[in-house]
Amino acid sequence: MMRSFRDFMESALYDPERGYYSVREKAADFYTAPELHSAFGAVLADRLALLLERVRSGPLFVVEAGCGDGTLACQVARRLREKHPALADRVSFVLVERGRKDLTTAVRRLTAFGVTVTACTEIGKIPPFSGVLYSNELLDALPVHLLESRGGMIHEVFVDDAGREVCGPLSRPELEPHAAALGSLAEGARHAVSLEASAWLAGAASRVREGFILSIDYGKRFAPGTANPPRAFHRHAVETELTREPGARDLTASVDFSALISAGEAGGLALESFGSLSKFLVEGGMLGFLEAAAGDGSAAYRERAKLKTLIHPEGMGEVFKVLIQRKAK
Repeated sequence: MMRSFRDFMESALYDPERGYYSVREKAADFYTAPELHSAFGAVLADRLALLLERVRSGPLFVVEAGCGDGTLACQVARRLREKHPALADRVSFVLVERGRKDLTTAVRRLTAFGVTVTACTEIGKIPPFSGVLYSNELLDALPVHLLESRGGMIHEVFVDDAGREVCGPLSRPELEPHAAALGSLAEGARHAVSLEASAWLAGAASRVREGFILSIDYGKRFAPGTANPPRAFHRHAVETELTREPGARDLTASVDFSALISAGEAGGLALESFGSLSKFLVEGGMLGFLEAAAGDGSAAYRERAKLKTLIHPEGMGEVFKVLIQRKAK
């Protein structure tokens, strides 16, 4: 049986028994920002508070899409309680996660902070709300169609039962404009097309009555015709073999923020801001956490190293971007 790379990636990542996210060991293959240091969630919470104060209709909701086991949601809730108590009393949380085991864990952990929590497995099941919806490293994990240049033509990559990659005709008409834009792609070059990311954003936009969508992920604004090859992560190293041992490694592709901005505009979202994670965190007070970690001991050194990774250009600081889009009532 032949299936598109998109369907292979969907199964390799999300199969409920053998998929990567069902068996992933935290920090084994990569660190997410909240796993690296809780200051990430604290700064994010402060920035969310500023956005929430601009929402005039109520009641207010904070929605985390792709919440995992609730690590980031707990960091955000803790900071809101500590630094913005009046606002925290007005906010209800909604957690969205397709993995029911992680979702149950996240709800249990967040409930311990005394906040009102609603759980959903899909963004489309959220009732319309006012507030802020945020995600961190969600969109890069959505399955992608894979296009490849061969013999002067753009083909789609499929995967057979033995894990071999085979080129064939495009499986969906929505891929045709993407293929047309890649006409000058070098022989053998590959490009990931995330139809899912744009569809997800459109769905998220439809749930927001008034407020903001904040997306944190690695990627950039791709120029038309620019290649964006997917990759695999295993034990903190990048691998090029994408179909070997499905479920044993993370599969991902950089987020095309130009596509997200366009999808947002079509869904009634205005571009509020777009920039590097470093800029977002530094403007939000990350340097204060660095100053608080001053000291000569090994523990202080390790803490500073983690904080610097979040903002350093060669760490997450420039590779990751923050997109904020707004919907006015």
